[in-house]
Amino acid sequence: MSTCDDVRTRRFLGRSIADDETHLATCAACGHDAATLGQLANALAGHRVAAPAADLEARVLAKAAPLLAARRRHASRWSLAAAVLAALLPLPLILTVDLWALQAIYGGLSRLLPASLSLYLVLNYAALLALLGALTYGAIPLLAERQARGRHEALHG
Repeated sequence: MSTCDDVRTRRFLGRSIADDETHLATCAACGHDAATLGQLANALAGHRVAAPAADLEARVLAKAAPLLAARRRHASRWSLAAAVLAALLPLPLILTVDLWALQAIYGGLSRLLPASLSLYLVLNYAALLALLGALTYGAIPLLAERQARGRHEALHG
């Protein structure tokens, strides 16, 4: 703010300093506005703001409820999409490591056991890995929704 603006602001708020009087004596615009600002400050100081109505919070929340619900659904969709994307990014690496491990296990078992028994054990282990992967990836939307609900409750009580 300029010097004139500083002086006007201090005069309006009733916090004048000694330099303000010398500025008012030398600056015609500030000298002209000083009386008007004083009257305006006195008029506003005498006015008291009424307390808000007791049911204001309830009315505002009732009017805002549809918008808040729509935003909550939108936010939960984005958090679900982010969770699924974060889970799918390492999936090719996980499958590659699992395939390599299954091949290594089959190679080791086929040296000790008959080929059909080795294949049976490796296929059972592969089925177990598939089941664990399906359960893990199937739980992602549930966990993302739970996390979004917890975040909503923490923010909005």
